[in-house]
Amino acid sequence: MASEAETAPEVVAVALRDAAARAGLAPDQVGLIRMYLDEDPDTWASCCGSACDPCVLTIACAVRDARRRLGW
Repeated sequence: MASEAETAPEVVAVALRDAAARAGLAPDQVGLIRMYLDEDPDTWASCCGSACDPCVLTIACAVRDARRRLGW
């Protein structure tokens, strides 16, 4: 299992793009996943109930998927 520091940027980019697509996020929303990739989900992954698009729960699913793909 690779550590976060050892993962090549290209590998991270592919994992983010694939995770976004699987979660139904637009390609221009990959940055949302990247923004939260290294953050503890307990500090941000709660839905506010305001029908945001995308909902933070969708982003959280994509983050978990990307982390799983990266072996983090």
